[in-house]
Amino acid sequence: MDSVLQKKVRGPKMRIAGFPSLDALCHTFAGICATRARADLRPGIDVDIFGFESVRHGDYLGKLKAPSAIYLLTYPRHNGMGLIKAHPRLLGKVLDIYLGGDGSFEESNFARSLTSIDLAIYGRFVDIVSVAFDEAIREICGTNELGTGQRFRFEQQPGMVKIAPDRAEVFVIKLNFYIAGDARGAGLDFVVPVSTLEPIKKLLVQSPSGSEIINAAWAGHMLESVLETELPMRGVIDLKSFTVAELARLKQGELLELPQEAIRKIELRAGTNEGPVTVTTGRLGSIERNKAVRLDAPPDEAFVAPLRRVIEQG
Repeated sequence: MDSVLQKKVRGPKMRIAGFPSLDALCHTFAGICATRARADLRPGIDVDIFGFESVRHGDYLGKLKAPSAIYLLTYPRHNGMGLIKAHPRLLGKVLDIYLGGDGSFEESNFARSLTSIDLAIYGRFVDIVSVAFDEAIREICGTNELGTGQRFRFEQQPGMVKIAPDRAEVFVIKLNFYIAGDARGAGLDFVVPVSTLEPIKKLLVQSPSGSEIINAAWAGHMLESVLETELPMRGVIDLKSFTVAELARLKQGELLELPQEAIRKIELRAGTNEGPVTVTTGRLGSIERNKAVRLDAPPDEAFVAPLRRVIEQG
């Protein structure tokens, strides 16, 4: 019985005493992290909330394994502290991208000491996350009296970390980054003591309803995903028809004459799930030494109208 009560008292809580719901802040934070990661690392990165909870500082640190990639943050305006801890898989992917890879590199455990180059790269990524949290507060509250967390020390040993008394509550936001087709995702912890969040408590109470903000953030996230979708486009020159016998006789070096009307009408086709769609037409030309297509008709309204509606509604 005692152990059950102890777990209930010390276990994770989805709401901090005295604070309004932090769902909106967390989801907005994830959305801004995704936007900034796409801009700084590579397109196609997605970020979602794996979970968030309030736990005792000592309990959180006690569950971390050594070595861990931990950057300590300081909030100079209020003498507050925080930390960011990346899972080894995420750290490996971040280093891989910054060093010229595609982010598919897998690392299950960074047992080695990080080099100065590794630390500089990881620090740059930590700055992205820290700035994203600042922007999330500003988006929710209109301002941020807390300020932006500044990294000041890197640690791999959890026992050397202390951002609050062991029994003090810290708020842990767990983000999951999806990079280079990784369906599992790679995790990151953003941790701040509840006392550090005090300067924004009043602002959070006065902010709009969480559900409205979450819906707006989700709509914006979906719009960004649509706008970043790559659509293959091809300029097609139609040739005359060939019989099977003529195709069989084709050989390397043979010249195929283009009819004049083919040069004057190049179709710009977009690849879709339903097959290629002609978006507009143009004529063959050149820019300096490069071949080019000059559009001589506006894009097909039936194709672009739905896209415009999505953008305007976003």
